Amino acid sequence: MGNPEQKEEAYFAARIRNLFELCERTGTPKFSDFLSEEEAARAAGIAGHGGLPFRFWGGYEGAGRVMLGVFPDWMEPETGAFPIVGCTFTYPAAYELTHRDFLGSLMGQQLRRELIGDIVVTPGEAYVFADDRVEKVLLTQMDRIGRVGVSVKKGVPDGISVEQKFKEISGTLASLRLDAAVALCCGVSREKASPLIAGGLVQRNHLAAENVSAALSDGDVLSIRGKGKFRLETDGSLTRKGRVAVRILQYL
Repeated sequence: MGNPEQKEEAYFAARIRNLFELCERTGTPKFSDFLSEEEAARAAGIAGHGGLPFRFWGGYEGAGRVMLGVFPDWMEPETGAFPIVGCTFTYPAAYELTHRDFLGSLMGQQLRRELIGDIVVTPGEAYVFADDRVEKVLLTQMDRIGRVGVSVKKGVPDGISVEQKFKEISGTLASLRLDAAVALCCGVSREKASPLIAGGLVQRNHLAAENVSAALSDGDVLSIRGKGKFRLETDGSLTRKGRVAVRILQYL
C-alpha cells in the first residue's frame, strides 16, 4: 500500500478528483475545504486534468489559504459562489492580539483547521475568513480572544491586503539553478545546499523540489525547512564576469 506519505497523497488526489466527478454528475459547483499553499499547488496539478472550469479563492485577492471550486462547464467560476464568510473582529487597539491568539481561540471552539481560511490581524481589528458552515459559531460564540473582549460582525472591508515584509539578499549566481539559489538563501556553499535539496527540505512554488540542477525563473518561491521562505527576482542581466544578478526576498 506504500508508505504513509504515499497513502496521504493518494487520498488527497482522490478527494480532488471526487470534486470533479460530483460536479459533473450533479451539475452543481463543488468546493474543497480550505487548502494550504502547498495543498493548493498540488490540487492545481490535479485540477488541470479535470476537464471542468475551476478556480481557487480565499475570500480576498492574494489569500494564502484558499478553497478549490469546481464548476459545471456552463457556469462561470465566480468568487461569489464560494461558501466563504468573512467576519470582522473589533477590539481595543492597545491589546496586541496576534494570528496565533485568534487561531487558538477558534480551535478552542472545536473547529477543524480546514474550515478556517486566512486570519488578517491589524491594530484593533481582525478579519477572519471561514467556511460558511461555521458562521454561527463566529458570530455568536466568539466574544473573547484569549483574555481580550471582542465584538464581531459579518462582513469585511473591500480591498483587504496583507503587507508582507521582506529582508533583501542581493548577489550573483553562476546560473539560475536550484542549488545555487538555495546556497545564496542559506549563506552556504552549493555543496552544502545540495543535501538540503536531496533530503526533501526544499520546496519550489510550494511543491517538493529534489533536482539540484532544476532551472529557476523570476518570481519563483523557495521554502527551505528551518531557514524560511524566499522569492527570487531577476531580469536575467549578467555581470561582467558572466554571472546572473539576482535579488532574493526573504519573507519575515
